[in-house]
This record gives sequence, structure tokens and C-alpha cells, in this order.
Amino acid sequence: MNPIHYAIQDWHQVPAELDWLTPVEQRRADGFRFEKRRRDWLLGRWTAKIALLGITGLSHRNIARIEIASAPDGAPQPVLDGERCGVEVSLSHSNKRAFATVSQGTGALGCDIELVEPRSPAFIETYFTAAEAERIQRVGPGDRDTLVTMIWSAKESTLKALRTGLQADTRSVEVIDDGVIRDSGWNTARTTAARAGAFSCLWRRDGQFVLSFVTRAPIETPRSVTGAVGIGQPLRDPVYRQIDSSGACRKSKLPFPNFPG
Repeated sequence: MNPIHYAIQDWHQVPAELDWLTPVEQRRADGFRFEKRRRDWLLGRWTAKIALLGITGLSHRNIARIEIASAPDGAPQPVLDGERCGVEVSLSHSNKRAFATVSQGTGALGCDIELVEPRSPAFIETYFTAAEAERIQRVGPGDRDTLVTMIWSAKESTLKALRTGLQADTRSVEVIDDGVIRDSGWNTARTTAARAGAFSCLWRRDGQFVLSFVTRAPIETPRSVTGAVGIGQPLRDPVYRQIDSSGACRKSKLPFPNFPG
């Protein structure tokens, strides 16, 4: 069971100076025609890098060594010093807030953040399965918007893990929760995807937002990357050490060996 690390960042936490980007990322940022798309892209990359600091043990001073490249299918692909490392990353953004998850190894991982807001019966009929719609009908009015948002978010997380995104029919994924909506902490659920099997899912309400992520394996409580709200602040309590005393990224059959120093 690989631990999941995650980070949540708002737009105002993204440094105005873009020296935390690699040269390749700088060129990509300069190429956006529309400012909103550029901001969303920057926010997602910044948040993913913060999450990666937690799992690699790198300090904030090394953040520009990390690049969030794109795989051929468009999924984010983390690179350190120009070389792909054994980490999976998923990222999402909504209304000037981003959520990123990272894990060791190469297993399927998908995450999503969604603003909790009313969604119409037509939305549910179009995108949800009959069982999901029935579950929504049974919930109290005070929990309806949260439940609808959770189901939608878990579907998006699953489709990201499958690396198809919303190109696939959202009804090909069914979300099965435990029937309890907790006001705090992580809720458990699972998703099943047509011809792709089952995923474990955790989700939670976070202020006005719902966060969710899925993996193939059973999920332990994820670890929040804290103390990294700006490039001028050091990361507290790094969990893994991947970088040796010379600053090099070592290759190993173990994803993150415990190098001294």
C-alpha cells in the first residue's frame, strides 16, 4: 500500500515570480493566449510541485528542478532534473483552488476538486447512472448538493486514473459510497468502471469544495503536505528522501530509498 500525499493551494499562494518553473515550463506558460487558462495551468503546476516536495523530501529551494511534463495522453508526468522518476501525480483545479495527489510507483491515480453548487435534474439524468440517481433521491435536501458533487468528482477522478478523462461516457463509471456523509475527515467510497474493474476512493468536503481521489489499491489516510504555502517558506517534516548528499536523483528498484543527509 503506497501512501498518498496531497496539497491544496489557492491562486494567491502562487508566487508572482515564476523562477519555480523549468525553462520548458516557462516557454509553455508564455504560450497561453488566454490569461485564465494560463493561471489555471500555473496553479495546477505549482500545487503538484508542492505535493511532490512532500514525497521526495526536497526543500522549497529545489522546486525548479521539478518539472510537471505531459505524457503522450496528456496526463501529468513528473520529471526531476530532466529524468522521469517513479512517482504518479494527478492534479485538478476549480475556482482558483487546486488539488494535487502524488504516490510512489506507477499505479493508477486520479484526483479531482469540485465546487459544491446546485446541479439540475437534467445534469443527473445525463451524466449519472440509475443507481446513483436513486441514491440522490433518498438523501436529505441539506446533503443533496454535496452528494451530487461527490459522485461527479469521484467519476472524474476515476476517468483520470483510467487516463481517458471526460472523453469517456461518465455513466461507464458508477460510484458506490458507504451511505454516510461526514462533516469532517475523509469518507470512503468505491467506483467501478466498465471493462476496467474497481477503484478505492476517498473524498471529503473542504469548505465550499469536494475533494476526491482514487487508486486501485486500498487507501490509507492521505498525508497533507503542510508548511509549503509559498516559495519563501521551508517545507516541514519531509517524509521521504530521494536526493543524496550530492543532490543527484538516484535510481533504485525501491521508489524512494532513504538516503542520509
